[in-house]
Amino acid sequence: MKYDEQTLRPAIEIAFEQGGLDGVCRLVVALLNAQEERRRAEIARLEARIAELEKRLGKNSSNSSRPPSSDGLKRARSLRHTPSGRKPGGQPGHPGQRLHPSAMPDVVIDVPLEQCPQCRSDLSEQPVQSEEVRQVFELPPIKLRVTEYRAARKRCPHCGRVFTAEFPAGVHAPTQYGPGMQAVMSYLQAWQLLPHERTAQVCEDLFGHRPSAGSIVRSVVKSAAQMEPAVARIASALSDAPVLHADETGVRCAGKTHWLHVASTAGLTLYSHSAKRGMEGLSAAGVLPDYVGKLMHDFWGPYDKLGHCEHLRCNAHLLRELKACAEDGHQWAEELAATLVAMKQARDDALASQVSRVPKRRRAELEARYDQWIRQGLRAHPAVEKTHVKQGRAKQSPEHNLLMRLREKKDEVLGFLREVCLPFDNNQAERDLRMMKVQQKVSGCFRSEAGAKAFCVIRSYLATARKQSLNIIDSIRNAVLGNPQCFATGAE
Repeated sequence: MKYDEQTLRPAIEIAFEQGGLDGVCRLVVALLNAQEERRRAEIARLEARIAELEKRLGKNSSNSSRPPSSDGLKRARSLRHTPSGRKPGGQPGHPGQRLHPSAMPDVVIDVPLEQCPQCRSDLSEQPVQSEEVRQVFELPPIKLRVTEYRAARKRCPHCGRVFTAEFPAGVHAPTQYGPGMQAVMSYLQAWQLLPHERTAQVCEDLFGHRPSAGSIVRSVVKSAAQMEPAVARIASALSDAPVLHADETGVRCAGKTHWLHVASTAGLTLYSHSAKRGMEGLSAAGVLPDYVGKLMHDFWGPYDKLGHCEHLRCNAHLLRELKACAEDGHQWAEELAATLVAMKQARDDALASQVSRVPKRRRAELEARYDQWIRQGLRAHPAVEKTHVKQGRAKQSPEHNLLMRLREKKDEVLGFLREVCLPFDNNQAERDLRMMKVQQKVSGCFRSEAGAKAFCVIRSYLATARKQSLNIIDSIRNAVLGNPQCFATGAE
């Protein structure tokens, strides 16, 4: 607050009349103290704001939900990583890889030896004692093959009418692309995530022919329609999976923020698109609302509304949050992260020993450490009491909220420790969603909801084919021909 003579004169006169010079001194001291308090409060507010901004600047993929692409050139250290001390590259005993020779080469060329390289003697009549074999793997010249069908027209001598022979199945236009070319265009669009222009350019560079954007779109739409029965079977199989991973990410569609959801296992993947992120989005694929198995996900609130399943929580998210707290100097966070990593190691050891559970004593010891550091953290970050009459709860610190989640969701967080077959984190779903962000970086957005849904159908089909080690191009071609792939539904 700024004081001037006109403002202070009346107060000084009153103070002088009531207490003389001492009264004026007390007034000045009181005004200075009030000004100092205001300055201290403002400095504290600004320091808190600076600390908050510095904390944001310190966020990276290892201590928050930011993607690794935002880290820049500096690699973030993970709390889960323990240096092995080994040099980079192949380790002793590693079998290595090489280009293995083919047992049935397509072309065999005999290289004759007509003359002795040393004395120039004629060897043409000498028998071959042995052969040294070398193989060259090379692509044949690639060019589109154009097949022309000529349907005969004839006049019937009895009825006098002219008839045309029927073209083979699938030949329905004066010019069209065959299933192989349609499969390539759909593959480049939906799997390699190329936009229309680059898809056309790749086709021109490889095959000497440049398809139009309309042809590419029609190929993608046709492929998606033919794959829908197979994707419906994927959804049905995921509904029966004992353990399911789920996650979601934002995308731009028709100028707005929409959401892509994924439900997956190690052998099956299902993507779905929705304009909403909440229960409407979770229900779009028809899998999660009635799912009764064990669902692995993060701490996003709407997942808790799925009441038929048993919930598991992603510990990778927790480790990132704990690392952020540890970087702020909180020992309890570092110890809690170390405890979770020790729990994972105990679970991995049990899996390696082919036992179904971590030994009871070891499990009790680790859970006691977990509870101890949560209690210590809550003593350092107690709940903030509500001091005003406004509706709602008092705002708590991020550290307190994290500790309360760890305490209240303990059974869901530590499910992997009690059943070693359960996952430690939600990396399966996060890996399945990672390429969706790449698609957004390359293409920027989906222009329509129909395009986004067609992309989800094709991507679900192709991701499942890849997980089951099937040839993707052949899988698309079969779908275009009306024989979509029958996937192994028991793959986990």
